[in-house]
Amino acid sequence: MNAMLDMLFGLNEMGFGDPDAVFGFARPLAAWVWAIAIGVLLALSWLSYWRLACSRRTRLVLASVRGLLLVVLLVLVSGPELRRDNEQTEEDWLVVMVDRSGSMLLPDGGVIGQRVTRDAQLRSLLQEESAVLDRLTAEKRVLWLGFDAGAFDIERDAIPSPAGRTTALGDSLRDALDRVAGRPISGVLILSDGRSLDQPNRSVMRSLDRQRVPVFAVGLGSDEPIGDLAVRSVQAPGVVFAGDVLMAQVELERQGGGIGDDSEVVLVDLDTGEILDTRDASFDESGRASLTMSARVAEAGERRLAVRVSPTNEDLIAENNAVEFAVEMVDRPLRVLYVDGYPRWEHRYLKSLLLRESSVRSSSLLIAAGRRFEQEGDVELASLPESVEEWAAFDVVVIGDLRPELIGERALSQLREHIADRGAGLIWLGGDGATPWAWRGSALEDLLPMSLETERSVSGFDDPVTMSRTEAAASFGLLGLELAGEFGAVEPGWPDLLSDPATGWSRLWGAQRIDASAVKPGAVTLATLTPESMYRPNGVGADVQWPGVLMMRFGAGTSVYVATDEIWRWRYGRGEDLSERFWVPLIRQMGRASLTRGDRNLLLTVTPEDATVGQGVRVVIELLDQSLIDARPSAIVTEVVAGDGLSMPIVLAPDPDGRGRYFSGVWTPIESGRFVVRINDPLMGRHEGERVVRVAWPDDESRRPETDHGLLKNLSETTGGQFLEVSAFAEIEALLPNREVTIAGEPEIETLWDKPISLLVFLLLVGFEWIWRRLVRLA
Repeated sequence: MNAMLDMLFGLNEMGFGDPDAVFGFARPLAAWVWAIAIGVLLALSWLSYWRLACSRRTRLVLASVRGLLLVVLLVLVSGPELRRDNEQTEEDWLVVMVDRSGSMLLPDGGVIGQRVTRDAQLRSLLQEESAVLDRLTAEKRVLWLGFDAGAFDIERDAIPSPAGRTTALGDSLRDALDRVAGRPISGVLILSDGRSLDQPNRSVMRSLDRQRVPVFAVGLGSDEPIGDLAVRSVQAPGVVFAGDVLMAQVELERQGGGIGDDSEVVLVDLDTGEILDTRDASFDESGRASLTMSARVAEAGERRLAVRVSPTNEDLIAENNAVEFAVEMVDRPLRVLYVDGYPRWEHRYLKSLLLRESSVRSSSLLIAAGRRFEQEGDVELASLPESVEEWAAFDVVVIGDLRPELIGERALSQLREHIADRGAGLIWLGGDGATPWAWRGSALEDLLPMSLETERSVSGFDDPVTMSRTEAAASFGLLGLELAGEFGAVEPGWPDLLSDPATGWSRLWGAQRIDASAVKPGAVTLATLTPESMYRPNGVGADVQWPGVLMMRFGAGTSVYVATDEIWRWRYGRGEDLSERFWVPLIRQMGRASLTRGDRNLLLTVTPEDATVGQGVRVVIELLDQSLIDARPSAIVTEVVAGDGLSMPIVLAPDPDGRGRYFSGVWTPIESGRFVVRINDPLMGRHEGERVVRVAWPDDESRRPETDHGLLKNLSETTGGQFLEVSAFAEIEALLPNREVTIAGEPEIETLWDKPISLLVFLLLVGFEWIWRRLVRLA
């Protein structure tokens, strides 16, 4: 029957006998529509002949032929056709991502006592669960990818060794999704320790959510990280006066457990092996510890020092337990200029102190109206400095209670430049006459650590005050007036007797009350003042303490304001010792910045000294000798020397706005290690100064060795997947959803209404009706 129909309709490629072919209509109608339409057509056909004057048989035949003709016409108009759908089934994909970063070589996999590397743990897992992987490969299309900073193709049977310097799980996951874009994904299986530079961003998470892709993660390495203790940073001055106290700010970090609450930290002289200082580090809840180490080095010259930490238990990475740094000890007198307006008691004691101090060369001037002055000190001056070069002869300038007109606006502008550009120190010694209010609007107003906007900014106290040291001062190694063994002190610090007005001699009868709101944001409070009436033996709150000594950075220099001129009164309790311990370290601290410029004809700096591979290191040379500036060199050549002795020249060009004084260039390291930057230019002569740059790979994973299974767990839960322990890996087979997709292609259609047999049937019916009507004489 099907063959006959195929022959009648002239069908070849697709016919009625094709099992995938379905008969239908291009303009399909519902069954009830067909029923009504056929009924209506038959009724119309009968009505068109029921009154015909002929036999009943003739009317029935004609009505039937017309009804059949109309039904055939309706069928042809509906577009009869044969349709064969084209459908394809696409297998779903499983993306397996294998961590190939360097952290996989850390030995914290397996169980305690049988530790193996995370990579060895991974390979053992894949071998033990090979049957599960075989079944998944048979059911799905499995894409194997390795990843570190990005994703790359690997073979299941030839997984490369981990060599990536860092891990970027977010970027790698994005790369993986791009590779299977537009395909049905059953899931993503991540085999990793979880340590990553980044996390999947919103774009990646939206893509996972839009495609309903679950992430399944297997955590490698120890879920309870083996502890690692590291010296993260050491901040110490590059230049210190010989005999001064060197202060080093040390930052430690503890990762994981098992390290212990306390660890010993030592400051070591690498040249002699001598331990200069020992501290116990106590870590906070975040695993960080900050401490200050100090040492007094008397010998001049460059010293190589190191901060080392000793873990109490097993430590994962021993290489990050120490940081080395260099400090240059300078043995030359500190040059101080002290200018005041009248011979008050503090002036007498301070100028005498400067004369007694063997490490200081001072000039003390009393300036009266008309710029007449009297001077004392071991360095005589013919007049006040009249140029920046003359101001450069002083490391520290002390300004007492005098009006700025007595110095002159031009000289003050030069002093401001000397402090801002050359790193000199400025100490203000407040008084009842002019300082600080007379300096409002002057060239040095910006160097005051407090603003003078309202009368409340600086006023006076109604009763005597006592002074107390702050933690900031301790961190700078300043105001350590109490030596070990004095006043019952175990360690150097601030004597409690100085803060107690009951001693009598600790009371300061003249002091300025600086409003806390007037202190500039960049200023640091080194000491506070408390009125006698508000003092409590068990301590007072911050609301009854006012700044007594303020310190503020200004350009390359530093400004300090002392709000009392009564420090001399402490002599009644301990002679000159307390005053000396107050003033000398403070003055020497102010002069440290100028040490880097001192007698040198140029200054070499590099920024940063701790860099990463690919990060630009800025090399700057500042010419301090006018003869070199006048020579107008077109460039200065420096060189970078690697640890293996290979060197690379760096040409420094003059800065456009440096007036021939500054030369700079950028060196971009391409490998990690320790590098030395030094001058190698015949015009500059021989220079022993050099700078050390330590270069590491960005976000070196050795600094964060612990696993981060929490990241994997959160990613799995957020995407509807699951985090699996290594021992539960076989569960992945049942957890993966079936995401096979049936794709409907363009269907094949064979139309029937336009075939010759359809036209022939229609014409036969029309012709039959016409002939019959002719026979009964109706046509």
